[in-house]
Amino acid sequence: MDKGLKLLFTIYWNSGMWGYQEPTSEDFEQAKREGYMFDPPPVRTHDETLDLLHRVLEQISPSDVANAFLFSLSTRKLQFRSALGSYYYAMAIPHHGHEGHGTCYFCDWIELGGEHSDYNVFNFERYKWGGVRHTSPEYALFDLEQFLLLPKVTPSPEDWNILKSILHAMNELPAGKKVGAYRELITKKKLLKSNKSEVEVLLNILGISGILSGKEAPCYCDAFVDVWQRSPQEHTNDYEYPVNWWHVSDGVNEERFLKVFGINYGDL
Repeated sequence: MDKGLKLLFTIYWNSGMWGYQEPTSEDFEQAKREGYMFDPPPVRTHDETLDLLHRVLEQISPSDVANAFLFSLSTRKLQFRSALGSYYYAMAIPHHGHEGHGTCYFCDWIELGGEHSDYNVFNFERYKWGGVRHTSPEYALFDLEQFLLLPKVTPSPEDWNILKSILHAMNELPAGKKVGAYRELITKKKLLKSNKSEVEVLLNILGISGILSGKEAPCYCDAFVDVWQRSPQEHTNDYEYPVNWWHVSDGVNEERFLKVFGINYGDL
């Protein structure tokens, strides 16, 4: 692990939990030189953020994003995993306006920038869990900008087999079970090198991209929903929309699988 990445982890993760340890100026500068820490970004309006996001999307191939996600399954290089969720959320955001400051409750933009926006937290989450805030336009912009700096990768047969084992595992659960039980099964069976938090994020990404979505709660690309409509029916469900509405009976959205990964689910 690079020293800069070790420093980033030390700053935000202490004794197995969130914490903050102020870096020395020397540590910060080294981590910044290595590309792990950043100066505060400029303050951007809602429209400026979305304009930048759309420009970044034009530079990214969906096949590269899918390959990176797959590549992360066997390598556990979680910085490659994150972009799939950010990409498909950003692609789905329709044109809309927002006046003033604060939060846009349609796309979940929040006025950040300057001292109120910390790309270092974003990057920590990206490397630690494969991202957390994929449905935040600010995070999606940062995530996809960083994705463009990563090398292009090719998934191995092992990566495809891991994805297959993850998706086929749901067949072992009763039809009425939801995503929490699915996560427990994947973790218990040790289908990939991961912990519960990483599996939770992985399932969120599969939901955002539409692989795990159903008629009751389609993915954003099929029917974009605003912030108010994303909450699950039960308050104990901490997953992201739409997988927080998903049931095992919904299975795999095969149409979305083909769009995202370029092959038929039946051929997996």
